[in-house]
Order: sequence, then structure tokens, then C-alpha cells
Amino acid sequence: MKIPQPHHCLVRAAFGLLLATVPAFAQTPATPPAKDETIELSPFQVNANPNRGYGASETMTGSRVKTRIIDLPYTVNVMTSEFFEDFGIFELADNLTQISGFTGLDVGGVFQLRGFLSSNQLRDGFFRLGRYGSSNIDRMEIIKGSSAAIYGRSSPGGMMNMISKMPKAQANQKVTLNYGDYNTERVTFEATGPLFSGTLGKTNYVLTLSNYKREFGDDLSKFRNEEAYFAVDHVFADGSKLTLMAESFAQNRVAPLAPAPVIIDQKGTLDTTDDRAIGYALALGKVNNYGLNSQLDRGNTSYTAMYEKKLGEVFSTRISGNLYMARRDDYNSNQGWSAININRSTGAAPTSQRGSNTSVPQWGRITEDGGGLQADLLAHYWTNNKTIEHRTLLTYDFNDYFRWDPTIGYAAATNPDIVAWNLVRTVTLDPLTLLPSAPVAYFTKPMDPINGFVPSRKMKRRTTVNGASLRHQSALFDGRLLAYVGARYDSVHFRHRDYLTAAAGFQPFVPGYVAGDLIDKKVSAFKPNVGFNYKIQENFRFFVNYSQSYFIAQGDNPIEIVDPTYKAETADGWDVGFKGSVMDGRVNYTVSGFDINRQNVVVSDIDPITGLTVNRRDGDQKVKGYEVDVNWLMTDEVSFLFSYGKIDSKYKDFGSLNPQAIGRKVQYVPDYNGSLSLKYAPVRGALKGFSANVGVTFVGDTPTETPIAGDTVVVTAGVPTVTRSTEQWKLYAPGFSLWSLGLRYTLPGKSSFSHTLALNVNNALDKAYFKSGSQGANRILEGDHRSVFFTYTLGHKGTKL
Repeated sequence: MKIPQPHHCLVRAAFGLLLATVPAFAQTPATPPAKDETIELSPFQVNANPNRGYGASETMTGSRVKTRIIDLPYTVNVMTSEFFEDFGIFELADNLTQISGFTGLDVGGVFQLRGFLSSNQLRDGFFRLGRYGSSNIDRMEIIKGSSAAIYGRSSPGGMMNMISKMPKAQANQKVTLNYGDYNTERVTFEATGPLFSGTLGKTNYVLTLSNYKREFGDDLSKFRNEEAYFAVDHVFADGSKLTLMAESFAQNRVAPLAPAPVIIDQKGTLDTTDDRAIGYALALGKVNNYGLNSQLDRGNTSYTAMYEKKLGEVFSTRISGNLYMARRDDYNSNQGWSAININRSTGAAPTSQRGSNTSVPQWGRITEDGGGLQADLLAHYWTNNKTIEHRTLLTYDFNDYFRWDPTIGYAAATNPDIVAWNLVRTVTLDPLTLLPSAPVAYFTKPMDPINGFVPSRKMKRRTTVNGASLRHQSALFDGRLLAYVGARYDSVHFRHRDYLTAAAGFQPFVPGYVAGDLIDKKVSAFKPNVGFNYKIQENFRFFVNYSQSYFIAQGDNPIEIVDPTYKAETADGWDVGFKGSVMDGRVNYTVSGFDINRQNVVVSDIDPITGLTVNRRDGDQKVKGYEVDVNWLMTDEVSFLFSYGKIDSKYKDFGSLNPQAIGRKVQYVPDYNGSLSLKYAPVRGALKGFSANVGVTFVGDTPTETPIAGDTVVVTAGVPTVTRSTEQWKLYAPGFSLWSLGLRYTLPGKSSFSHTLALNVNNALDKAYFKSGSQGANRILEGDHRSVFFTYTLGHKGTKL
């Protein structure tokens, strides 16, 4: 794939500059010039206990090897398990808005970062489909921008990596009980420590178990999370290390809530051109529309192995493997509230219908499994009489994904149960409150094969990716300039089958195609990146980074893949900013700006030959913004964390059918978001063992509709015209600010046992707000009111009771 010409010379010059300083790997090994520098066990492990408050000084996600965050030519954010614990964050979902540019995290794997939606995440560097709790997560790392392409396909906004808790050499055990509002109950057990040691090395372990359940205030909706995680690592006598991890997550959700529906004001006239979308029926969104005979369950089981070894003074390697089995099982949760028309010309009361009269409750079963293999080879060495330090990383990645997703309807529309359901599926609403004027009736029949299943989706999709990357870093001019250059190549192989879509849609591309035939296709991508980090002063650095990325959704259908015009989404972007510290390193900050272009977005075009509307991958999205992140150790006892991001995300090209969308904002992307947190933790005196934390998160107005929602377009002689519009695309979720606080106290004592009491108050000011979400299923849902949680932790050190 050809590099865009404006950047071609830059990348080529950077390669030449760096490679000129690298005659061969067989140069002076990485013997440190300072005699007192600590010898490191592995370049693939980060320091888990940097005394920096809520901040972190090192990252693995940023470059696939341990790197100081201040040395990177782009932004990496880290949230630690200490932060989750202090603020009573029991589930990693859309309550996480503290990081600049990051919102809408969903348990199914969707999130919004820097103005782009993504359905891909990482767990310990491997592809992940969401589905995790907080009990076994040590920290969450977010690499911003297209630099995330070091892992292969990624969103232009960046990538999120959940890092698992690792075994520790010191024995500790604890049991934590959480109880509070929304009938929240959570029990967590964690144990870590040595298993055995001998001439063959030392083995440590960690085990976590968690059971978490809560309700949502509507008397019907509730869920339960069950989490289990076990890991062992063995450090051999030669310093190499083997880590084995197994994890299980299961979420059972009953009567999930549906989004609040749109309100259309018909203004009492028959003329539809003056109809306007005026907002959402927020009160109705609090009413459960599915009933107890509905479910949305998710689960994941994964196994990971990692082996790390120093091969000498120059080379280090890590080889990792991962297998996962993810599932989703949902029933009768596909018919949400429909749009509500008010001020109807007939004077009739407003209504909301749950699905059309021809739709039926669906039973969806999605099984997704796969795995990956990663091999990293790092060379760390010096040249030019030990004046230039180098790190060269060669990686190989293999990833395989398989999805089997049969979905069936309850029965045909003529079935007596469906006929009876059609009589009650439409709910009459009070004109003033837009709440049901009578008790809501629900579909109560369980899935029953006797009724005659009606299949609506039946596909098998397998996507296999082989990729390799080469990344080089050189420290020039006595370490003042850190220069980076790299490139990655990926080959993506699709093998899909569709058993239900009409063969006629495939036959123009595959003559003789029969439903269920194999669709076999390959695409590839070559993406470079280059950047530098220059130390203007000892604690003040300027960085610039340019990178390209590509993205292919694992959910792309066979009918899309078979089209000869199918291609991956691509992006290129710049990061420019400053990193530094003041006050003897107590204040660390990053100030950065970014400019990202996303290409090949699926849009609707008017075919110039046939005049028909066709979907093509030729849309463009433009995002600009800036971010500020500050971590301040005000004293040894007080720490401060601040994060703010401003985003301008708009469409440059939304297809020739909808030119009116150009310049409109992108769905689910807030204007800004961020947080401020303060923690007080005395280290001596009468208050030792006590800590208090307070924080505020803020999210700006967020567009909740597509940029063409409500527009009616008519094409005449190949020219599209908006003949009427309800202006639904203008709707948004209002911005909000939420305050939370926590108090924690560990009782004094000299026993090996410890007792800790904690109180958390989330949304302390009881702010009424609605979450924008990140997809149709979770948008415009009411956020939690003031919630109070009590926590008791029984801890124990050592192995003897």
C-alpha cells in the first residue's frame, strides 16, 4: 500500500537517519554507562509500585516493551487498581470517563476514544471482546492515536489494554465485602504469594474470585457478574520467566433496560414537513419494556501463557500465546421503545410500539472463539563508542477469530402467541408525562421449538491475521533526542459463510454462488510510523509523532467482504506536544494536540451509471483536539490527578447521497471530558492508615444520533435533495459533572491480620443525568443516582495463621 506522498519523504528520511547509526546488531551490548544503574530482570515488565499517587511512570502498552511514559512521542494514559478501589468502581463500563478523550466503554467491548468508536480491545496485549470485571485488573492502559497500530488493526483513536494482576513474592490474602444502594452486593477474594522455590527457580501465584450483583432501580432489571482468575509465574535459575494465566467471566442480565425513545412533535397538522424531533422520553426510558422474560448474558474464558528470557547482553525475547472462548446469549431483548409522536393531527394519545407487528422476539446465540500468538525480539545495544543507545524491536503476531451466530425468531407472525402479543405491544402514554397510562404487558412465553423457529441470521465468520512489525529507537546527542521509526505489515484472510442471505446478492461477484458457499478473500496493509522526543531541558520535552493505522471489524458480513471494492478503513494522524515535570519531579504533565484523518468509512453513494443507491467505503472523518494530563504529588500525603480532553469530530465526506452531513458532528463523541481527583493518605501520626479521596468527572454535550437521522432524501436526475427533516440529527445527551468521594481506614494493630473499613459515595450531589452510550443498545440510559457503598476488608500477611 502506497504511503501518502506528503509524508513519504519524512518517513524515508527518518529511516535513513536512524539506520545509518545501526551498522549491525553485533555492536557494543547494552552495558550501562553508569556503574550504579540497577540491573533489570526483563524489559517486558513494568514497575508495579511507582510512588506517584494515582499516576504511573512506565507502560507496556505504549511500545510492547517497558518504556517510561515520558520517553514516548505520543500520549499514554494509565488508570490503576488503586484508583478503582478508592472510588468504588466495581465494574469497568461507561462509568469510566476520567481519562481525556475516553468515554462509552461497554461490557461488550465498544468504546469511544479521541472521536472514534472501536469494538476492539486488548487484554494483556491480546485481542479481546470486552467481558471483564475489575477484580483481576491491575491497571488499564490507553495508547492514544494511530500509534496503537503496533498491535495490528486498531481504531484511529487508539487502543485500550487491560493488564491482569500478576503474582507477587510476598504472601497476602484478603476478603472484601461491598454492600450498598441498588441492592449492590459484592464479595471478592484475593490471594498471592510464593508456591515453592528450589534449584529450578521460584514460583509465585495469584488467585482472585468475585461475585457481584446489583439492580437498576426499575424493580425488574438486574445482573450478576461471576469472575475467577488464577495465574502462576516461575522464574528459572537463569532469570527467564514463564507466566500462565486462566480467567473466567460470566454476566447474567435479566430484563435489560432499553434506550429512551425519540419524541417527534407533529404540531397538530397533517403536514409532515414541519415535524420536529424535540428530545427523548426520558421518563419512559426508566420503565422496563422487556419484562422478566428477557435476558442478555455474556461470558468469556481465556488462557494465556508468556515466556520471557534474556538471550545475552543484547537480546531479550518474549513469546506469548492466548486462547479465548466468548459467548453471548440473549432472548426477547430486541424490541425497544419506538419513536413517540405527540400533538398528532387526530388528537389521539401518544403511543410507543415495541417492535413492528411483523417482528417477533428473537433468540440470539453468539459464540466467538480464537486465539493468538506473539513473538517479540528486542535488541538493546550501543554504537559510536557508546555515545548512541539503540533499541530495536521485531515482532510477529498471529490472530484467529471465529464467530458462529445463529439467531432465530420465536415463531412466524401468524402464530397465536405473536398475534396475542401484537394486541398489547403498543403502549398508550399519558400526554403530559409520556408514561404508560396503564400497566405494561410483557411477552411471557419462553423459547419453545414446538412453535416453529424462524431463522433470521445464520453465518460463520473466520478472520485470520498474520502480521509483523519492526520498530527502532535511538538515543542521540547524549540522550537528548529519542528518535523512533517503525513499520508494520498485516495480511488478513477472511473465510466466511452466509446460509440465509439471498444468493442473488453474491452472484454478481461469484458466478454460480449458492447460499452457504465459502467466501475466501485476503487484504493486506502496510503502515509506517515515525516520531521523536527531544529533551529541551532535563525535565521538559517536546514530541512529534506521525503514524498510520488500519481497521477491519470482526463483524463485517460476507455480503460486504465479497464486494470487489471492499477495503479496510485506514487512518493517519499527528501527535504534537510537551511532556515534563517541575518541583523536583512532583508535578508530571503532558500537553498534546492531535489531528487524525479516517478514510474508507462505509457511506451511501449514488451510482453515476445506474443511479441506484449503493454502499461504498469512501467516506472520510476528521478529528482535531487537544489533551492535558497532570499528576501532582503535592506532599508525601496528598496527590492530585487532572485530565481534560477537547475533541472536534466531524464528517468530511458522508457519501454522495448525503452531502448535507458534511460538517456535522459524529455520533457518541462528546465535545470534551475529563476528571479531577485528590487523595489524602497520611503516612505517620494518629491518622496513619486513613485515606480520603474526592473526585469530579465531567462530560460535555454528546450527539446521540447519526448525522443524517430524520432527513428524507429524494434523488432527482442523480442529484440528492433533503425534502424534509425532523432534525433528529441535532439531538444530544446533555453534559454533566459528577462528584464522588471515598473514606478508608485500616485499624492499627501488630497482628498479621488487618481490618479495613471504607465508605464510598458516588454521584454525591445526586445529579440527574443520562449517559450517551456508544451504540444503540446503551444510549440515553439513566445514570445512577447518589449511591452509598460500605466496604469491609479482612487482610492477612504471610502463610501462617
